[in-house]
Amino acid sequence: MPDIAVDYELLNQVAKKARSLKDQVQHARESKQDYSVAEVGSGVPYAIRAYYSVWKGSFKRSEEKLEKLANLYEGVARGWADWDFGLAGEASKQEASLSSDLYRTQKEIWDKWQEQVRAGNVDPNDPRAPKPPQGDRPSTWTTSDGHGNSTTTTYEYGADGKPTKITTEVRTSSGLTSKDVTNYHPDGTYDSSATDVYGNVTTTTGKAVTTETDGQKITDDSFKSVTKAPGDGGESTTTGTSHSVYNTETGHRDTTTTYTRTGPDDDGNQETVKGTSTTSVDLNGHEVVTTIEVKEDGSGTKTVVTDGRTEEWTSRDAAGNTGWKRSDD
Repeated sequence: MPDIAVDYELLNQVAKKARSLKDQVQHARESKQDYSVAEVGSGVPYAIRAYYSVWKGSFKRSEEKLEKLANLYEGVARGWADWDFGLAGEASKQEASLSSDLYRTQKEIWDKWQEQVRAGNVDPNDPRAPKPPQGDRPSTWTTSDGHGNSTTTTYEYGADGKPTKITTEVRTSSGLTSKDVTNYHPDGTYDSSATDVYGNVTTTTGKAVTTETDGQKITDDSFKSVTKAPGDGGESTTTGTSHSVYNTETGHRDTTTTYTRTGPDDDGNQETVKGTSTTSVDLNGHEVVTTIEVKEDGSGTKTVVTDGRTEEWTSRDAAGNTGWKRSDD
């Protein structure tokens, strides 16, 4: 099956142009229609009124069709953008996290070496001595395609060198955006707010506890998220836990997250979904994310994203992790 490439930027621009044309048609329909002979000449006022009388209904129908066309293009554009933004945002945060952790690890090794040098326990000219981290502590990571589309992750650090605030923003030249901000507190708690391309706002609170051993950093996290759709689109709540193991020597990270989400389905009916997501990523950026979601009747979906390439399956026995069929079969 060939890959599908969708230019959601172009679709979003077409949607904007369709709405602009709709506004022009509406303006023409609602503009002045009664003119005097002095204004336009003999016989012309009647022709203008007759024209609008005949075409007024067509103008109105054109406005409705242009609005539906704009909604269609915008819906497709936002759908693909939401999927793409999710990958871009996670990739940017992973890059930032790995770079930040790597810098911190190198600095800790360097500082400990310097302590040994000052104590006279090691030779400062030892060719096997560790190297100091290069440059200042990294704080901003930006990926841009050169056409006004960019993904940026920014770190703010506390006195201990640990992140206190992480902001990730995806922005396109046509105005599609997503943004999430997470604040980390000294007691291990955190809070975040994220807005996606649809305008859905997700607020999250949680607590993460990290323990470090030789060559490993293990983080256990418990969280609760509330997502509110714009207008009267409804509200869903997600609670869960995650367990992450980061190898400070190789840069490899494995994370397992389990969660329960309660809220409206695509038809507006309340449903409860249980999910499990496993993520594996290495220093070279190779990443595999497997997510299984199970509905109350035992059916569900499995999604595997490998370096940005997505495969999906469905099953009537997702709870038993059997009977999977590819979504496109």
